[in-house]
Amino acid sequence: LDVARQALRDGLFDVARAHAAKSPEPAAREVVVECLAREGKWQEVVDTIGAWGNPDEDVYVYYRALALVETGKGAQAGFLLAGRAFERPVFARLVLRLKARIAAAEGGAEAALKIVNDAPRDESDDDTKMLAAGLMAETGDRTGAQAVWREIVSRGTNASERAFAVASANLGEEEPLREAFRRATSAETRRLAGYGLGRALLAGKETLDEGASLIRSLVREAPDAEGAREGLTAVADAFFGAGRLDESVAVYRQTFEIWPDAAKRSDLQSGLGWALARLGRRDEALEAFARAEETARTDDERASAIVKQGDMLAEGGKRDESLLKYRSVLEQYPETDAAARIKDLVRIRELEDRGRELYRAYRFAEAREVFREVAAKDSSQRPRMEYLEILCQYGQGLDEEAAAHARQIAAGSPDAGIRSAATLWLAKYAYNRGEWAESRRLFASYAALAPDAGDAPDALVWSARAAFAENDFQSAVQTATALAEKYPAAPSRVAGFLVQGEALIELARFDEAVLVLERVALDEGATPADRLRARLLGADALFAMGADNPVRYQEALEAYRTVKAGEVLDPSAGLLVSYKIAKTLEKLKRTDEAVDRYYADVVLTYRDGRARGLKFDDESRAAFSRAAFRLADEFESRGRRYQAVHVLELVAASGVPAAAEAEKRIHRIQRKGNFL
Repeated sequence: LDVARQALRDGLFDVARAHAAKSPEPAAREVVVECLAREGKWQEVVDTIGAWGNPDEDVYVYYRALALVETGKGAQAGFLLAGRAFERPVFARLVLRLKARIAAAEGGAEAALKIVNDAPRDESDDDTKMLAAGLMAETGDRTGAQAVWREIVSRGTNASERAFAVASANLGEEEPLREAFRRATSAETRRLAGYGLGRALLAGKETLDEGASLIRSLVREAPDAEGAREGLTAVADAFFGAGRLDESVAVYRQTFEIWPDAAKRSDLQSGLGWALARLGRRDEALEAFARAEETARTDDERASAIVKQGDMLAEGGKRDESLLKYRSVLEQYPETDAAARIKDLVRIRELEDRGRELYRAYRFAEAREVFREVAAKDSSQRPRMEYLEILCQYGQGLDEEAAAHARQIAAGSPDAGIRSAATLWLAKYAYNRGEWAESRRLFASYAALAPDAGDAPDALVWSARAAFAENDFQSAVQTATALAEKYPAAPSRVAGFLVQGEALIELARFDEAVLVLERVALDEGATPADRLRARLLGADALFAMGADNPVRYQEALEAYRTVKAGEVLDPSAGLLVSYKIAKTLEKLKRTDEAVDRYYADVVLTYRDGRARGLKFDDESRAAFSRAAFRLADEFESRGRRYQAVHVLELVAASGVPAAAEAEKRIHRIQRKGNFL
């Protein structure tokens, strides 16, 4: 029996019942009934006492009445207790509380307080005093309740263990709670004081971690005990309040793992959503707020969850979907606080949408006026509206005004996102005007201002391109390197490597260029066009190295031939590769092969393609002209002037920029005489 009682105090109910069952003493039955009650097995309480013949002792009458109350049969419990005098003081006090509970269910806290106040009791009955104090707090007499709690705490060890713990928990003060936790002997009182102490510690910046650790240890010990779920939720809330958002998210999710039904709590899902939103994890936050909507029990909870979904959609750029969410709240839950908060927001959003419609219709002046109206109605939107004004000014053809406005915003807007957006606009504006140094600086500034933006890697690519256009090849290489280091997984890395490869070629760092361009050719994220460009540039680098090492010419030839055989080339690209193959053959002293390729694969291909109506770009047209001139020089050097003139006539009749030069060469050859 002693082991059973100790196990009961420690909350080990299965152990307590097992040992009580082995004891022949009548008191063992009390342990069994109390275990069942502490476990909340109310029907088993009734059945077990009934199996013993519903004995009339105080303990069994009390637990039968308690089980009836817990199963919603308060009237029957009241009838069972009415007029009965309980000899054992402990049960007299317990019955008084139970009667107060029955009265509270029927007439509220005031009715319960009257039951307690009217009952005779020993002044040393701390637990009944605590009941009265709790009822005072419920009726609004917080001052009276606190006076009772402080009186209990002031008595220290002279107060009962449980009363001291409850009073300390209600006061929420650290030192009494530490004392209550230290002196607790029963598992229940220890948890009561422990959770109270943990909450008190969570409120302090320096003690937050101690409080979180204490609550987590209590949850691990008894996750199903009273206060465990609320305690762990308090930890999540405390981490959120301290800005420790990752930890807050982790604790919320741990709560759902320990108690799966907690995932159906709308307030907890909303708490998780808020933490995810602050972390910028909008998609996950959107899912959490959607679950909060699904599990909401009131219109206010539901409306608030929908509004937060709208906020997440708006932040993610899905303005139309966001507006639909807001409108649904106004239509379905117009009387909620959430609806009241977004009425003006929806009106302003609709006005802004009108401005955007005008902008898309090229009615820039009208759109600009609407955007100004939005800024006047909602000062928080002014930075964004000023940026939209820039776009309208540019659309009106007021380029210099737009640029000046953008510079003003980029320098002084209070909104960091708008400052960076204006900087990006200015960078594009400068690039399109060929202002390479300025655009290069501005693109780099944007990437520094908004390093986490989706287009930050693209901005570094454009910065590298601007440096290349400015002939600052070293800076182009450095910028592309910075892009690869900072954003190794960004799709833009491929474009950056291409710029880097070209810049290295310009710097005559051909070995490095080949390695960089091979990386592009093997990159799974590269497009077919990127791979083609990389292979061609890589072959060009090998060709350039041939001047110092003829072996490189052979490697370049193989590279060009691989491109021609393995890639789907448009007419212009195909002709250009053919020209490079011929030129490489010439460098390898395989002159006859080179002459044949110049003629068959370049000159005739161009002439026949043009006859079929094919369009060639400037680079391929230049390759055709160079191939023809090279053939003409070779034929003339061999004394075959007729063939030289014939090839030059093809150039003269082809409408290429070199046509005039071809005419001059024809006249020069003809003046030499003996033409035929």
